[in-house]
Amino acid sequence: MKKGQPQWHWEDGTVDEDMEHIELRHGDAAKIPYANWLPIARIGKPRHRRFPVQWLVTADTVENQAVIADARRELDFYLIEKEEPDPWAYARYHCDTGANMYSRVHWSYFPSGKRGERVSSMVVQLPAEEAAELFGKPATEDNSKKHERDT
Repeated sequence: MKKGQPQWHWEDGTVDEDMEHIELRHGDAAKIPYANWLPIARIGKPRHRRFPVQWLVTADTVENQAVIADARRELDFYLIEKEEPDPWAYARYHCDTGANMYSRVHWSYFPSGKRGERVSSMVVQLPAEEAAELFGKPATEDNSKKHERDT
């Protein structure tokens, strides 16, 4: 952080889902579709270097407490600790990265509110036949052993 410049913060607040916002959800992207991920929180555009965060889950179970802790760590990291000059722009960028899919906390950007477009990275799963057509036939164990014998 540059000396004399106020620090960015996030704080509990209300976020209008009909306006531009980012939504955080929790789930395993490789196994569970987006619609089944647990909505955790909404992040609103910052004002005066403060991000409003509206929690969509309560800490009433051990599982929810763990999910909230994961989300808090990501909020701290992406909005504050990275010290980006424009953390809102970086947060929007993060929504469409591969790193977003590897985490259990997934960020989705809604530029014109919940009823509009959703910008986020996603796992693309292809049927085996289509994957083979696009990327070539995968090596099988039998083919690998044959190759070893032939060399």
